[in-house]
Amino acid sequence: MLKELREIVQQVTASSDLNEAMNELVRQTRSAMNVDCCSIYLRQHHQQHYVLAATDGLAASAVGRAKIPLGEGIVGLIGDKEELINLADARSHPQFKYLPEAREDAFISFLGAPIIHQRTTLGVLVVQQKLERLFEEGEESFLVTLASQLATVIAHAEAKGNLRSPNWHGMLRGLAGSPGLAIGRAWVWRPRIELAQVTERKADDPLLQHQRLNKVLVQVEDELNGMALRLQESQASESVAVLEVYQYLLKDPLFIALIRQQIDQGWIAGSAVKRICEQHIAQFSHMSDPYLRERAADIRDLGQRLLTRLIHEDEGMHSLSLDEPVILVADEISATLIAEIPANKLKGIVSAKGSVNSHAAILARSMGVPAVMGIEHNFELLEDRLLIVDGYNGDLLVEPVASVLREYKKLIKQEQQMDQLFASVGHEPARTLDEVPVALLLNAGLSANTIISANDTVEGIGLFRTEIPFMLRDRFPSEQEQITTYRRVLANYVGKPVCMRTLDVGGDKQLPYFPIVEENPFLGWRGIRLTLDHPEIFLVQLKAMLRASLGLDNLSIMLPMVTNLDEVRAARRMLDRAWREVSAETPEHEVIRYPSLGVMIEVPSLLYLLPDLAPLVDFWSVGTNDLTQYLLAVDRNNGRVANIYDALHPAVLRALQQIIEAGERFGKPVSICGELAGDPIGVLILLAMGYRRFSMNSSNILRIKYIVRQSRCDELKKLLAETESQHRLGSIKQIFGRYLEERGLGGLLRGPR
Repeated sequence: MLKELREIVQQVTASSDLNEAMNELVRQTRSAMNVDCCSIYLRQHHQQHYVLAATDGLAASAVGRAKIPLGEGIVGLIGDKEELINLADARSHPQFKYLPEAREDAFISFLGAPIIHQRTTLGVLVVQQKLERLFEEGEESFLVTLASQLATVIAHAEAKGNLRSPNWHGMLRGLAGSPGLAIGRAWVWRPRIELAQVTERKADDPLLQHQRLNKVLVQVEDELNGMALRLQESQASESVAVLEVYQYLLKDPLFIALIRQQIDQGWIAGSAVKRICEQHIAQFSHMSDPYLRERAADIRDLGQRLLTRLIHEDEGMHSLSLDEPVILVADEISATLIAEIPANKLKGIVSAKGSVNSHAAILARSMGVPAVMGIEHNFELLEDRLLIVDGYNGDLLVEPVASVLREYKKLIKQEQQMDQLFASVGHEPARTLDEVPVALLLNAGLSANTIISANDTVEGIGLFRTEIPFMLRDRFPSEQEQITTYRRVLANYVGKPVCMRTLDVGGDKQLPYFPIVEENPFLGWRGIRLTLDHPEIFLVQLKAMLRASLGLDNLSIMLPMVTNLDEVRAARRMLDRAWREVSAETPEHEVIRYPSLGVMIEVPSLLYLLPDLAPLVDFWSVGTNDLTQYLLAVDRNNGRVANIYDALHPAVLRALQQIIEAGERFGKPVSICGELAGDPIGVLILLAMGYRRFSMNSSNILRIKYIVRQSRCDELKKLLAETESQHRLGSIKQIFGRYLEERGLGGLLRGPR
């Protein structure tokens, strides 16, 4: 229903008058949800009541006149509880309040969602039907999503008074999209058909054109299904979720209907595809939100696949055939292109467009293919040139000199040898040579199944990113959908702890159906700030987590982007409420254990609040990525300043030392769940400081376990003491790097030394 939602929101925000906007919203919502009535009640704070502000179904004369006192009626109950209410027969509810002036006698079923902005209830969005029935989960999710969008529109309207919403060699610097090293010849990919190259033509055989379109829709769907199957067979099954975006677009009835309209107007099938795709691409390309801009690439890729089929339908389609493994280079790389290339022929990826959170980067990481994104260069000049892809540092070396080439070949050979060595300790305990036990945990979230193959090699999940299932949908997932996702993860790690981070969107992680447009999103409305402002979303997630943990008792919950103690207190009250309500609905013979509650330390302000924070939480975990970013005022996804981002900066290390010392002083378990935990030098420094719990991506587990088993904490502490007088950037890295080299692990140091 993303298309309907997007159209409703766009038309509402484009309106110059709030009343006009609300009238348009109720009209379109009634149509999209196929209900008999849709209404908006706005809260009048100064008069202590809700007033009917817009309706399509109730008496028009009641708008502005029908009022419900705060705390009365079902509308008042929704406002008080800040939760959605779904009733098959509203008249039988004890708090039902009849509004004679609205003439709502004919309506029986009722679904209402609170309209909340920054923790303030602005009103209630209601749909009603004459039939007695409970609304479905999809309808609940659609209404909650729409209400959250409407909250921003109303708040903005109230504040503003209206609604507006070839012969070059050297090194190129980009963004590290996927870790690893690769050497190979560049294979510059160009789409067989580009939208801009197609000349628009008309024909007088619309029936034939519809038949041609039907044929290629089936063919492209088969292609996508085949790609998904290949990914599953190549042990990258968690990446299949990325292809769901394409499959959704291909099956979107509105998108296909627009193409058919063009055919009915006389355009041939290929021209119809071109025209509609270019309209959508232009629409998304001009959006300020980075995630939504990415949808333009999805539409372009799908359109070009359809066009290729249409133009070359007699030739048939051939899968990509490569004689030898290559470095894939393209201006824009789609997830489907990566999936189409045989896994044994893809050594590395280089892309001009895309970020570390693009679909291409996500897929590359899951497949273990090194990738560098955001390279600014004329790729035509790279054709068949020898490249080195350094996915650790985000560097692309073009036609490297012999000495550099030899060094990287040496590193790659060492990596291959060490991979075999690391595999030998998979089932061994993570314990140092001086018998210090270490807990290695998994960062997960791309797939509901996580990396099950890592189950026996880790002690649990230290960070489950719950926002990933949210990002891969076209609406907020319902409570039952979340329960299913969380239950599968918790059940896969029976007897082992699973720490689930509450919804962390905003910044570089955007929901396609809930865009947040801000000048500085990393310092804006994200993490716990957003979820506390939307208790109707937060409570559903907390309840889903609790219900999913029934009988497993391995759940802990972590709060992201915490800045002050009041946020922790408010979140604790929400968890208390969720636990009480879920427990009350649980059979007497079953008990839902109250989970441990912790916070992510990633905002520097918490460094000065640790003594006050300790009594409020059960544990804390350090998100080194964001903590480093905020301490150094560096956007780690910005290629222009990426070289300044340094997790081993002395200021960052002093902050980490302060955190672990406070944890020991107040008896709070402390873990590291940023990229530093999976860095060979980083983990040595952290061990020296006293950290004993590390959560990381599955690709780092075995090598970090091996490093732990080859190290002594007493030696590392002495090294750390030696570095106290070192203030030059890089000096600490050199000291601990030598420690790795002395143990034959120098190949783990990233890039030639």
